Amino acid sequence: MRSGYKVISSEKHGLSQRGGKVTCFLRFGENIAAPIPIIGSADMIIATEKACILDVLEFAKPDRSSKLIIANYEKKSQSSEYPSKEYLLKVLNENSDHIKFVPVMQIITKFTNIQIINTIILGYILRFLPISEEDIKEAISQHFRKDLSALNQKALEEGIKFK
Repeated sequence: MRSGYKVISSEKHGLSQRGGKVTCFLRFGENIAAPIPIIGSADMIIATEKACILDVLEFAKPDRSSKLIIANYEKKSQSSEYPSKEYLLKVLNENSDHIKFVPVMQIITKFTNIQIINTIILGYILRFLPISEEDIKEAISQHFRKDLSALNQKALEEGIKFK
């Protein structure tokens, strides 16, 4: 919004209150009309847990141009089998030519706070967005109390450093 874009967000509620998955949509641009993208139309899909990318691949563009940004965090369940690395790569390669696993777990060990995965990913994806680093840093400063702002600023910088 600081950069002048119209911003709409939405999330699918479900078992999130009991530790389940949450699917969120964030759309921005000059002419955004609906909070949920049309299936097959997403420019970028982000998963902060590795296997969760499988739940939203229907939004990837059929021409394989969607960027898939995936944190290397795994939250395995005792009630279901976690997808193998081979299966995950096979499915991802069928849906996109632009796949990036972001090694967030290396950074989290420095900070001991798993909640900063989102900010690390934000730092990484800034290279693809028409939004300035300064605007993001200012938004973090205004959104978080001082101690959490400092933590999130450091997490953002770590994400920006990724190649």
